[in-house]
Amino acid sequence: MQKNHLYLYLLACCIAAACGKADAVFFEDKSTVMKADRTGWSATASSQETTCETATADLVLDGKTATYWSSQGCPTVLPYPHSITLDMKKAINLVSVEIIARQNDANGMTKFKMEGSNDSNTWTVLRDNLAFVPTTRTAQSYPVPSSATWRYLRVTALEGPIQKAFLSEIEVYTTK
Repeated sequence: MQKNHLYLYLLACCIAAACGKADAVFFEDKSTVMKADRTGWSATASSQETTCETATADLVLDGKTATYWSSQGCPTVLPYPHSITLDMKKAINLVSVEIIARQNDANGMTKFKMEGSNDSNTWTVLRDNLAFVPTTRTAQSYPVPSSATWRYLRVTALEGPIQKAFLSEIEVYTTK
């Protein structure tokens, strides 16, 4: 890692820790981490849109930014919170999570939290009250504590400009 990139990364981490806020961090040097292999993974959600359009949870794992998961919005819009859970099929050491917003609607969630679990019943908050910018069309990265391994990752949308939540893709980074 180049010295100036390391410095900027450490500065961003210190600022985030000192402020108690979790802003997106965009990793430029990924030499020590890699995208986790999503083969066989599954996704479920607290609700999903299947009546007025097909926007199911599994679409956050299809590798296509044109598709997306949406919480139920038809015939009835459900209120926040909305969650989507990834079953990674085995426990992995999470380093960061990248989330891509829906590409054709800028009204998505603006605040969320991430939790990890190994049994899908007992959850540990990894990051809370995270800011998300639904108008950003590229991946937004969120580092997570890497002191434990998790089989399940849950992203819970807490608020946004409308009652629906939607995401295009979720990627997980792990150590090489």
